[in-house]
Amino acid sequence: MIRTVMSSLYSWISIVIFVIVVMAANSFYVVTTLNDLSALEARLFTTNRVINAVNSLHVAVLRVESGKRGFLLTHDERYLTDYTETLNRINEVMEEVEVSAYSSDIEKQSDRIKRLLALTKLKLNEMIKAVELAKADRYDEAIAHVNANKGIALYSDFETQFKEIDESERVMQGTHLANLMRLRRDSVNTLIISSTTTLLLIITIFLLLKINAKEHEKHLLELEDINEDLESRIAERTQELSLYSDELSRSNRELEDFAFVASHDLQEPLRKIRAFGNRLESGYADVIDDRGRDFLNRMLNAAERMSMLISDLLAFSRVSTRGKDFSDVDLNLVINSVIDDLEIAIDEKSAQVNVDPMLTIRGDKSQLEQLFLNLLSNALKFQREGVTPLINIALTTPDDNDLKDILQVDDYEWIKITIQDNGIGFEQTFAEKIFAPFQRLHGRSEYKGTGIGLAVCRRIVERHNGYIDAQSTPDVGTTFTIIIPKNSVPFSTNNTIGDTQHDA
Repeated sequence: MIRTVMSSLYSWISIVIFVIVVMAANSFYVVTTLNDLSALEARLFTTNRVINAVNSLHVAVLRVESGKRGFLLTHDERYLTDYTETLNRINEVMEEVEVSAYSSDIEKQSDRIKRLLALTKLKLNEMIKAVELAKADRYDEAIAHVNANKGIALYSDFETQFKEIDESERVMQGTHLANLMRLRRDSVNTLIISSTTTLLLIITIFLLLKINAKEHEKHLLELEDINEDLESRIAERTQELSLYSDELSRSNRELEDFAFVASHDLQEPLRKIRAFGNRLESGYADVIDDRGRDFLNRMLNAAERMSMLISDLLAFSRVSTRGKDFSDVDLNLVINSVIDDLEIAIDEKSAQVNVDPMLTIRGDKSQLEQLFLNLLSNALKFQREGVTPLINIALTTPDDNDLKDILQVDDYEWIKITIQDNGIGFEQTFAEKIFAPFQRLHGRSEYKGTGIGLAVCRRIVERHNGYIDAQSTPDVGTTFTIIIPKNSVPFSTNNTIGDTQHDA
């Protein structure tokens, strides 16, 4: 049961969600408690502020009263020092009382404080008037003003209002303190509960991880047994593949020997057929009638074409079997050499060949020369009547779309070469067919050749770990695209290419 749970992804997701929910609940509870504590502390601060403000106002009124009485009794102006200082700052005290009224938690406290401030102003004005009369040597009027009992009544009202405010704030302060103590006790309980649940979660997770580690260790042992079995099978399969490889190498050697023998033994009878045919044509032309001469010409043409087929087939088979080791090859020199070889054909057709500056790559120089020779020869051969051939050879950097079907794309640094002509072109549906051996899109009477040149081109490019395709439009021209590594090593098969070749 536990193993089933531990091996299920959904079980682990459920456990993680449960842990997150519990921790989130604990965190929310703790944060809520802290917020409540902060709110209570803020209320206590507000209550203390109101109490301190009204007490400061009360003390200030008493100090003014004390200074007034001392001056009236003694006529000594030293009593007016504290009186004057208190009057100078009493406005600040009254402002503090007024501001604190807005933050009080007690209903109608603001109205009480307003009445208290109004009484304070009346009381202060009464005391100031008495002092000012005395300072003007009108003591009798000052004493009469004091004995009118107006000041006593004002102070009595002030004292009553002050006590109501002070007592109500102190009651509220006691309530807040009680709530604060209760909340602190709850906070302790919250901490205990959170710590306990967190500890249980940690213990549970530890046990689950320990169980999972044991299961993982068990799986590792099973995997080791499976790996040993696989290694044994791989060793057997490797031995079989080694035998197949040896057999394939032997078969390749036999094919190479056969190709050599075929080229030698088949060419020799063909040379004799062509030699005797030429003798018949030159020595017995006046004896043979027209029909015989037609048969003789057909025989000689067939022998010549068969000789070309044998030579091209041998060249096709030797791309892999007789290829040379790779070395640094300057493509500028290769293309210039090919253009020199095709100088007569280029001059005859007044063709224009434009070549971008090329790079030096690793490759088989003779095969690269054969590659460009075949492509340029085709560009010159398959031209529209009355149109001056134009051939552009460009070098660019391939994009992601060019490299998407290459398996070893990260192993090499790649370049892109395009050969574009303005020839007869062909339907794009034949883009793959033209690279197959002996495949032709035109009759032999129109364009000479065996139809193996582009097959050789593809095999050369694939040996260089690249690929070649064609894009064409009838009566517009054809563009051959070669994607090839700069730093390649010989590879005779097309495993570098994806499961499907690039569609032109």
